[in-house]
Amino acid sequence: MIELLVPLLGFILISTITPGPNNLLLATSGMRFGVRATMPHVLGIQMGIYTMTVLCGLGMGQLLLALPDAIIGMKIFGSIYLVYLGWKIMGFRLAETASDIQRPMTTVEAGLFQFANPKAWFMTTTGVSLAIPVGGSATVAVIYFCLGFATLGLACNYAWVLTGSLLQGWLGHPRYGRWINGLLALLTLLTVVMFWLNE
Repeated sequence: MIELLVPLLGFILISTITPGPNNLLLATSGMRFGVRATMPHVLGIQMGIYTMTVLCGLGMGQLLLALPDAIIGMKIFGSIYLVYLGWKIMGFRLAETASDIQRPMTTVEAGLFQFANPKAWFMTTTGVSLAIPVGGSATVAVIYFCLGFATLGLACNYAWVLTGSLLQGWLGHPRYGRWINGLLALLTLLTVVMFWLNE
C-alpha cells in the first residue's frame, strides 16, 4: 500500500506546490486582501477539484482531454478571464474610496474557474489514474485523491496565500505599491502563457 501511495502523494504535492494559475492568483489575493479574506478562494479551489475528481472517476476527464476543441475552448475562456483580472489589478489604486477597492474571488467563482483550467483537468485525471491501483476501483480512487488533495493540496494553497500576505505591507507603500501591482498583473498574465503551454 505504501509503495502505491508514494507516487500519488508525490504527484499531488508537485502539482499543488508549483506555480500555476491557482497558486499565482492565491498569492496575488493574499497580498492584496490578506489570508482571511482569501480563504473563500481556497475553499472554492477545493470544491472545484473535488467535483472534477468525481467527474474524472466517471470517465469525463479522459473524454474531455481527448477533444481538442474542448481544450481550446477552456484555454480561450480561461485566458480571457485572466486578462480581465490582470487589467483589474493594474487599475487598482491606493485610494480609500469603496469603489476603488476590489474584492477577492468568491468560493463559487474559484470553483467554476477550475473547469476552465487545463492544469486542473490534467491533475485530476492523472491523479485518479494513479489512485486506482491504490484503491482498486474508480470510486475508491476518487476518495483517495480527494483525501490527498484535502491535506497536501490545501496546505500548498495556504502556503501561497501566506507568502502573498507576508508581502502585503509593501503594497501600501507609496513608492513600491505601483510596482508591486504591475508585478502581480504580470504574474497573472503569465498564467495565460501557462494555459497555452500546458498540453
